[in-house]
Order: sequence, then C-alpha cells, then structure tokens
Amino acid sequence: MSNSESRITIPNPVLPGDYPDPSIVRVGDDYYVVTSTFQYFPGVMIHHSRDLVHWKPIGHVITRRSQIDLTGVPDSHGVFASDISYADGKFWVVVPFFHGQPRCSNLLFTAKRPEGPYSDGIVLNHHFIDPSIFHDDDGRRYLVFGGGWLQELDADGTRLIGEARQVWPGTGGRAPEAPHIVKRNGYYYLMLAEGGTAFGHMETLARSRSIWGPYESCPHNPVLTQPDPAHPLQKAGHGKLVEDPRGNWWMLHLGGRPLTPGGATPLGRETFLEPVRWTSDEWFEVGDGGRPQEWVEVPGSQALDLTESEPELFNGAELSPIWEWVRHPLEGSYALTDKGLELECQPYPLYVPGSTLILTRRWEHFGFETRTRLSFAPRSLGEEAGLIVYRDMDAMLLMSVRYGIGQTSGQKFDTTKLYEKQEDDGLYLQLDRSERCFRHTLFQRRLEMEPGEDLWLKANLDADTQHFTFAYSVDGASYTDLDLTVPAEFIYPENFARYKCYTAPRIGIFAMGVLYQPSGSATFKQFEYRT
Repeated sequence: MSNSESRITIPNPVLPGDYPDPSIVRVGDDYYVVTSTFQYFPGVMIHHSRDLVHWKPIGHVITRRSQIDLTGVPDSHGVFASDISYADGKFWVVVPFFHGQPRCSNLLFTAKRPEGPYSDGIVLNHHFIDPSIFHDDDGRRYLVFGGGWLQELDADGTRLIGEARQVWPGTGGRAPEAPHIVKRNGYYYLMLAEGGTAFGHMETLARSRSIWGPYESCPHNPVLTQPDPAHPLQKAGHGKLVEDPRGNWWMLHLGGRPLTPGGATPLGRETFLEPVRWTSDEWFEVGDGGRPQEWVEVPGSQALDLTESEPELFNGAELSPIWEWVRHPLEGSYALTDKGLELECQPYPLYVPGSTLILTRRWEHFGFETRTRLSFAPRSLGEEAGLIVYRDMDAMLLMSVRYGIGQTSGQKFDTTKLYEKQEDDGLYLQLDRSERCFRHTLFQRRLEMEPGEDLWLKANLDADTQHFTFAYSVDGASYTDLDLTVPAEFIYPENFARYKCYTAPRIGIFAMGVLYQPSGSATFKQFEYRT
C-alpha cells in the first residue's frame, strides 16, 4: 500500500461464521467470493464486496435440484470447496460434488452475472477434491485439482484435453488440497493447502516457468500457518490470492477461532483476509511473517459496519440468500405470502438424508439472541413447528409448539404414570435435545392459547458460558423464561458422532407433520438474529 492511501484497521475474520474454503475473483472494482455449503441448499453461496471488508451475500450457484441433487448425501458431504474465476465475459465456478460413490465429481457451472442464474453442470472428471480453473494469458485454460494435479481444459469448458499430470505434490504434508495458480512476471505460482483443515493447517507454495513444471518449492514454506497453539486464530490455510485495482495483493483463506487452545470452534471454519507482500526474490509473504493477523490494515476510510441486521419479515419475492435448507425443501411445501413464510407440516424423518422443511442461517458470533414469531395452525396430532439449532442429523435442539402429547402424537408412554392421563390434544411448548438419532424432551408445558394465534419463541446463547436459554411470549412483549439451560458443547463441530463434521451449527426454523395424516401449517412472520 502506498503512503498516500488512507487506511483503516479491521478485525479478522472478514466473513465471520461458517464460511469455509473461500475462492475469490476480482472483476473491475468488484470482488466475488464463493464458499462451501456441503449438504445445504441452495449451494455455493456468493458474496460481493467493493473493498474486501464489507461483504454482502448476493445468491448461490446451485439453485435447482437438477444441477446437483443432495438427496441421500450424508452429512458434511455434498458441495465441497468450489472455485470462482472470470473469463470471456462470464463467471466460471467449478464445484466438487463429494457424494462418496466413491470418488468426487468435479462439475463446471457458468453465468453471465455473478449472482446467476448458473448453467447446468458439465462433469469434467471424477478425481480428487478442490478443483480450480486457471485461465492463462495465451487463451488456454487448465483444471488443477487436489494433490497438485493439472489437466488442460477445452476453450469452451466442455471437456478436458490430454492427460492429467501431478505437477507438484506439495511439501509432504497430509491432504495436499485447494490448489490455485497465479501467474506473475513469467512465473506460475502453485499454492496448496496441506496438513488437513484443522490444527496444523498450512499454505505452501511452489513456482515454475512452465505451467507443467518442474516446480521449485518456496524456501520459506509454509507461507501461511499458525505455529502458536495459544493464538486465537488457528487452522490457517486454503488460501487464494487476488490483486486489487491499486496493485496491492491479498489472500483470502480459511481459519478458525477456538474457544480455548486446541479446543472447539463453534463458528466453524471462517474466511480471513491477509496482506501479501512480494519479496525481492519473487516469492511472497502472507500476513504477519506467515502467520494470520487478528487485525488487518486495509485501504479505505469507511469503518466496518457493525449495526444490527434488520428483522427478517419473509415478505419478499424470494428468500434472502442468507437462508439455506437442510438438503432440498419438500416440494410444494413452502410459500412466501403476504403474511410471511408458510411451511406446511409435512412428514419427513429428522435422521435420514432426504428433503426437509428445516431452513437455516449461520451463526456469526460466539453469543447471540434469536427470536421468531409464528402462527401455528395444526390439523393432526403430533404436528409441530418452531426454532431449531441445527448442526446435522446427529446434533440439534428443537424449541417447538406442538399439537398434542402422548403416544397418539408420537411420544413415549411413561410407565411411572399408570392410570394417569398421558394423552392431550392441546397446544404444548416443548424443548428437545436430539443427539445421535435420539430425541430427548427437556421441557414441556401446556400453552393456554388457541391454534392460529401468534406465538413468539426466543433462544439466547451466552458468549461466556456457551449455554442456551429459552423463553416464549404470547403477546410479543412479556416473555416467560424456561427454567433450564442447555450447554451448547454437544453441538460443536468437533463432537461428531458418525461422519467427520465440516459444518458448524446454525439457527433456523422448521415445521414437521405426521405420515398419512392431514397437514396443517405454520406461518413464520418474523425472524430476528442479534448480538
């Protein structure tokens, strides 16, 4: 940065919350970033910025089931680390679809506008994860994918040409992933993320005068990592370079903020920004001598906007891009109306990787308060709707209003209450902890209200204790606290039960129904997330 530029200091990360595996491209004065979405739909979220600091979600690449069908895809599978580039007047996004059958399929999607709509996918190959596209200045294109493999891509992107070759396997660290190529001053710079996407993660670098090699390893490798286990920024790696209009270079990369040294990261893997400095021997340095920085100096005069987001009223023509369903929404079971978002109480199992009516958004802070206002109009015993804290099929909290209790509404029979009434068709407030495919009721109370009346549900995560508390209201003004707290630890990504968890917990809303029974509905009229 030149001495004449005005500068501000901003905190890292620049995209707080579960935004892993960033890939960035600049087109003119505009920057676009894509991040991983795994089993969530729409897939591959796109953010836009004009200063690398203020980011706004503008859409998704995968917006139709015909592009990628997530039905049956296990948790933490699906859409892995995608790459965005720009050439010939269009955006190119190559997406690794990790379906476990048994390899990864790399698909290419294109669009004239960054927010889409994007084309149907072209299957390029079935190989390793984390593909990216390099558009050379001689008009040729290349697909580079995990392990340091390279293959030429036809000019129109419809097929690969020739043979794939491993041009640089990295420095010997495990899982050499996230390859990206940059060309500068006649050198091809190839970056890899090594060490796995957790503690010990790092970014390594090599260069060659020919894209096919041989590549020489950077003498300063790794160019980015976090060797200090006590530092608040960890897991640094999986980076991509971008040059701003002033000639400054930057890296966006993945990282995490554990609660304690070596501990859990409730916000998952986030997107960080680092300055890049080219050295006299034509290598580069990242961040603070190869370490991620808590505070970054950037050009500009506009301070980071920390104002609270506006309440979501669900009154637009379509859902905001911040919202993503768990896999695909049940077809024909939701609608944006003049009253809000209406979800039919359709049946689906919570523990099967199929379509749902679970709509989620990311946490962006270690502590927050969220509330929703809904009108519940059930038709069958056992229907429910409300707030959900969702990590995956193995860990969730459900705060719901339900119609009826007892075996006829899908609950257990209490053998300690023989000869006592255990069935009721009223409205009940219920809090359940669901873990490892079993749902345990923590709280239950009858609500003195009629179906169709408004109900407010509130959940609060304390940043210091990492405990949830809950409250409800029948008038939106006076809230009744539930007499319990729930530790959030079981829902952290590190506490996975089956599949290794790459996704952080989210907050959202849901509705569920009963198989073979008439379906009622829940209309969500407002949703707030604030710190």
